[in-house]
Amino acid sequence: MTPFFFGTSERRLFGVYEPAGASASGQRAAILCYPWGAEYLYAHRTLRELALKLSPMGFHTLRFDYYGTGDSGGEPTDTDLAGCEADLETAIAELMEITGFAKVTVIGLRLGASVAARVALRRSSVIEALVLWDPIVFGPEYLNSLSVPSNTRSILHAHGHPLTERMLEQLGELDLRELTLKLQPRTLLLVTEQLSSLGTMVPSKGQGSLSMELLEDVRPWFENSVVSGMVPLAVLRRILSWLE
Repeated sequence: MTPFFFGTSERRLFGVYEPAGASASGQRAAILCYPWGAEYLYAHRTLRELALKLSPMGFHTLRFDYYGTGDSGGEPTDTDLAGCEADLETAIAELMEITGFAKVTVIGLRLGASVAARVALRRSSVIEALVLWDPIVFGPEYLNSLSVPSNTRSILHAHGHPLTERMLEQLGELDLRELTLKLQPRTLLLVTEQLSSLGTMVPSKGQGSLSMELLEDVRPWFENSVVSGMVPLAVLRRILSWLE
């Protein structure tokens, strides 16, 4: 495991690089995209476990913090969706330079999955596979789950994390309900929480490059007196088997 900084002096990003296991035969590269806010804190252990499990499969992995989050530069009020997408594109370029590979796999959880999907529309030529794990499909629904009115236009806090007017506007406009069907890379849409935004979508063998699966397991981005720090092993096993 190698922690390091990358990006530019104006937009300094923190990442953790995990090399592929020495005994792995074929080698690939994967980027893991975190959720945002409190969900980032709760799910951090799970994505670290996923990176460790990908290593013996031959994956070089990179986990990184968006600008204004975690150990990256900037302030929490500097974070917005457009910036997160730019940071992912920077991370893709960084991992390609480290490994020398021409393509990467991108795995995103919650808002990280939304960021991954939007970037995949533009960068399909360098993304060979995409895992969208419980993505935020409809921004207003997500804001409602954070108890934030979608028509609010002032800085608020969601579980201790600031939501600026810019971030609120971008989340209010977020709508991936049609976008997921336009993705070109081989894509797994993995759902553990069936929300109304998913409409009538059901598990299928695939529509074009997209496969959607429902799977019951703990949700690592959620924490209360009953669920705390649990790793969703069934989900991790499914991601690993799908990527084989």
